Amino acid sequence: AIHLYLHRRLDMEAVGMLDTLESKIAVMPGGRDREDRPLIFVAAPIEAAPWSKENLDEVLKYFLSILSAETRAQGFTIVVDAQRSTWRLVRLCTRQISMSLGSIMATILVLRPDAFWDKQRVDNCARSHKEGEPIHIPISRLTKFVDPTQLPEDYGGIWNYNHDSWIQNRVHVEEFVKSAERAVSDIERLRQRMTGNQENIEGTEAVSLSVKEENLNISTNIYVQNRMSVQKLLQSGTRLIERLDDHYATANFRLMPQDVIDTKEKIDRLIEIIEGKVVLIEKAWADFQKTVVDAKEIHILEDGVQRVTDWILGPGETMLNSQQEVGYDIISAEDLRRDHESLELQCRETYGHYAELLHKIDLLSQNEIAIQEDLKSQRDFMDFVCRSFATRLERRRNVLITSARFFRLVTEYFQMTSDVYESLVMCNDIQALDSAHCTLMELQDSQNNIDMVETALVREGEKLSDLLSMPVKDALGRELSVDYANDIVNVREILDMTTARSQLFRDSVELQRLTLQQATHVYDYEKDAAQAIEWLDELFLVMLKSHAHVGCDVYEIQLQKEEHQSFQETAKSTYEYGCQLLNAALTLRQSCKLPTDMNSSLSHNLWQAWKSLYTVGQEQMTRLRVSAVFHRSVQQHCKQLSELMNSVKALEEEEETSHRRSKLRKFLSSRERLLLEVGRMVRLGRLLRTRLREPLCLQQELDESNVTAVEAITEKLSEVTGLAEELDTALCGSHSDVVALNTTKILDGTASTTPEEWYNSLTKSKSGQDDNSKSEEDFVTASECTCTPPSRSSSFHTASEGEASSSPWWEVEPSSDQELEGEKVMKKPHRKEVTLHQEVTEICHMKLSRKEGCSITTTTFLKEYETGSSPDQEEETSKVPQLEVSSLLALDDVPTESNVDGDEEDKALVQELEEVKEPNMLSACSSTYYYNSSQITRHAITGVF
Repeated sequence: AIHLYLHRRLDMEAVGMLDTLESKIAVMPGGRDREDRPLIFVAAPIEAAPWSKENLDEVLKYFLSILSAETRAQGFTIVVDAQRSTWRLVRLCTRQISMSLGSIMATILVLRPDAFWDKQRVDNCARSHKEGEPIHIPISRLTKFVDPTQLPEDYGGIWNYNHDSWIQNRVHVEEFVKSAERAVSDIERLRQRMTGNQENIEGTEAVSLSVKEENLNISTNIYVQNRMSVQKLLQSGTRLIERLDDHYATANFRLMPQDVIDTKEKIDRLIEIIEGKVVLIEKAWADFQKTVVDAKEIHILEDGVQRVTDWILGPGETMLNSQQEVGYDIISAEDLRRDHESLELQCRETYGHYAELLHKIDLLSQNEIAIQEDLKSQRDFMDFVCRSFATRLERRRNVLITSARFFRLVTEYFQMTSDVYESLVMCNDIQALDSAHCTLMELQDSQNNIDMVETALVREGEKLSDLLSMPVKDALGRELSVDYANDIVNVREILDMTTARSQLFRDSVELQRLTLQQATHVYDYEKDAAQAIEWLDELFLVMLKSHAHVGCDVYEIQLQKEEHQSFQETAKSTYEYGCQLLNAALTLRQSCKLPTDMNSSLSHNLWQAWKSLYTVGQEQMTRLRVSAVFHRSVQQHCKQLSELMNSVKALEEEEETSHRRSKLRKFLSSRERLLLEVGRMVRLGRLLRTRLREPLCLQQELDESNVTAVEAITEKLSEVTGLAEELDTALCGSHSDVVALNTTKILDGTASTTPEEWYNSLTKSKSGQDDNSKSEEDFVTASECTCTPPSRSSSFHTASEGEASSSPWWEVEPSSDQELEGEKVMKKPHRKEVTLHQEVTEICHMKLSRKEGCSITTTTFLKEYETGSSPDQEEETSKVPQLEVSSLLALDDVPTESNVDGDEEDKALVQELEEVKEPNMLSACSSTYYYNSSQITRHAITGVF
């Protein structure tokens, strides 16, 4: 459409109508009316001047051709300057304008002078205006239709218009349009030519490569020339637009004229058309050039495919056929493998060309380039030949690699088995137990390595045999005759030899492995046993450091006993663990015929560690048990003393003297039996206190861990002795109210001998058993085994001074025959005990104090110990019953003569102290320690009092 438009307006150029334009018969300065329509000023003809309506028609049509269709559809405003023209000529001019514009809407304004309006009739002036008819107005009313800024200066406006410059711009624009038209035509012809050449090249397969290159060169020259001219044309169009912009920008136009705007749009459209044509021609040129290049590439590919195929079927097959051997040992196999690698290096260049050709041919298909059938056939044949040759080459390489690996594994296997057999299997030095484990690990690792080598050897041998049994084909797929029978037989013989050697080697290694395992177990067991010894030593130190103290009350001691028992169980488990390990190690040593000196030494050390720990543990357990017995018994005795004292105090309320005397005698008998037990517990407490100050063993240093326990024992002793003194005071006070009864005789109612006689009898019995009393008993010290005769001095000593004091106040004859009879009866059991028992009786602390009112406080600490008692004595001791204070208080209705069995009251203490009796670990190295209350006789107590 644009080409037709350009051809249609070739006759309407400013160059062909310069005279008409320069005559200013009609001008278009660029202004707009108030309805934004372009203004065209037409000068009405004058009578004297020549005028042609053809020129007016030509100029108006030229103006219409300048403007765009949108602008023409909007309409125009035609201003006819008829100020110096006649009515007839004006009417002729307006009619011609209407004919030239045709159907284009236009408003015609006719400018008449002011005198013209004075001559017109009134009816003509009042006549209404019809559409399409000219409007006659004076120049003064022109501003009603057009703004003064859009009017040229000739009509009273300020619009700056240069008609000559306008004509010059139009000439430049039309020159550019003509050049653009020629450029578009040339580009189109070149495109058609390149498209035709491309179709000829693609459609004709027989066209030689030289003809294709010649056509490419010719088309290249034409393309370069057109490309340069089009580039210059585009630059000139750009400069023309810039020129128009600069011209109207410097002229201070508020709005750019409509004809200039339409002209710029036309120039822009032409530039776009040219650029579009340039894109088309460039695409056509690229396609044509690509077609020629592709044709040249296809020709090169055909030559390359042919060269690769010829080399594979010629030199390649010849070189591969010359190599058929596989070798008979590692050296020959490696030589053949190196020769084959050199052959592969020679084939590598051909492989590279082959891969490159395949890649390029595949790219042709991906780039939508048509591949000729001849090239496809050549490519398929080359691919088949190359793949077949590569398969045979790969098979040959695999055979040689497998052969080299097989012979290398055979050499390595025989060498490894020889080395392991000499260094590990034949080595008989298994007495070095610390290195037995390392030797065993080394043997196992070596065996695993040999097994892996053997497995790989068998696998490679079978693989090599299978490869040699497969048929061989050339590059064209034809089977070749190659004989590998001798090589297969050689491989089979080597595999059989390897199997036989492996069986012999496994038997030897298994025997040596079992021996080393036993030696390793011996080392581990004895190492763990040594660790058990260390644990026992550590437990021994922990015992001395953290478990050597004793609690202050029964509850705390019970917790310590439980903790100590758990500690002993741990030590016993450790000892048993060590014994089991040493027994197992001894069995293995005897099985392996190894010396047992080390095992015996460890057994002895384990025994000594256990013995030390057990001895100390038993000593601590004995202390805990004796302490528990002491605290529990003292607590019970304190309770009994308190109950007896309360009963004595309640006796004061009795009014009958005989009844009070009877009860008092019973209370005195109960006091005698109770003080007998209290005395034993007091002495037990003192011995326990002394023992707690001593260390558990010689290795332990003296410390103050049991200071609190010693203080607690001291407090208990003070408490029980205080209660005993209060009881005596209460008894004396109660008896002072009975005038008819001699108090001293009551207190000594059961004694028939003086203290001196009792002491003499005691020393006599003691001298008979000096040998038995010298044994090292628990809780007995040399200072505690001394006996001092009672003193008659009136002075008194404290318990800490360790002296006995006496007072003659109880040395009074009995007041009645009943008392004498009771005394005789009570003395008989004592004499019986003296004759039946070997005893040692000690009074360690005795305190007698006389105060006003005949109040006497007596404290006695006693302890008996016995070694080697006869069976009769033990039997008699076991028959002693237990006597409780509560039963003693209930003896109101029982005759006094029943007190002759007072020795049986010691059974309770025997039962409590039997807790101390524990079997020792070594019966040959220890004695049985216990306390027997039957050897603390009533005669001893009554002799003192």
